[in-house]
Amino acid sequence: MQEFEKGALGIHMFRKITIILKNGTELAYRNARVVEGNRTWIYQVNKNENPEELLALIDPNHIRTLYAEDD
Repeated sequence: MQEFEKGALGIHMFRKITIILKNGTELAYRNARVVEGNRTWIYQVNKNENPEELLALIDPNHIRTLYAEDD
């Protein structure tokens, strides 16, 4: 499991993404990719790691913790 520091930029490819928001809400995504910048984008990816669907667009200021791990 890997935890990302808030403010890190780049593309991160993992299978399972878990986000805990500052209000305590926990969001979990499988077969997903994280793209971080001014906003955190979570994409559903296919077996070739190509984006297929935008699952979430989150303001990084609302994220308390973001975990990513391979399934």
